[in-house]
Amino acid sequence: MTATRRDLPVALSAGWIAMATMAFAVTAGTLQWIRADLDPVAMPLSAYLRGSGGAWLRGAYDLMASALGCLAWASHRVTRERLRSGLASALFVIAAITLPVVAATVLYEYTPRENLAHLLHGMAAQTTFLCLVVGMLLLSTRWLRDARMQRSRYAGVALAWLAFVQMWILALWKGLPPGLTQKALIVLILLWLAWAARQLWRASAQPN
Repeated sequence: MTATRRDLPVALSAGWIAMATMAFAVTAGTLQWIRADLDPVAMPLSAYLRGSGGAWLRGAYDLMASALGCLAWASHRVTRERLRSGLASALFVIAAITLPVVAATVLYEYTPRENLAHLLHGMAAQTTFLCLVVGMLLLSTRWLRDARMQRSRYAGVALAWLAFVQMWILALWKGLPPGLTQKALIVLILLWLAWAARQLWRASAQPN
């Protein structure tokens, strides 16, 4: 049997995205249990960026940012040329840039720059969610028509649309616990990223 020859850069990108997604999920999930001082239903994930374990979560944010950069490049590379979306890749790059800002600005709490940091934190978080979720929708829709992405293609579209709806629930439905609604959105994004990593891994073994 002939061994499958993979597009190594794409395969490595897929592995990095999968690893970063797992690391983020494990780190954030663990902090929900060990931080007894925070209510996981009421407090958003950003509250866990400072205090005990905060450095680990900030590192997970930075790791995820690098994975989003890999996603922007690898997804563009494997998609059929006529179906490529430069906008989707650009949105993933923007999210990769703004996500570390979300993590870093919490360090300025109780400093003279606290108000500015708080403003930047909110803007960066909203930009990250918006760019990432819209990019997910664009890429998933393009992959529906790509012959190499036929397996499990509807799962990605469904997750992207669920994340889109959840994003607007988080933004507009203020009566719900913010921690719960935000973390539901994050879970959907992580599931989509795991799906995308698997799709990239499969595509890396197929001819262009």
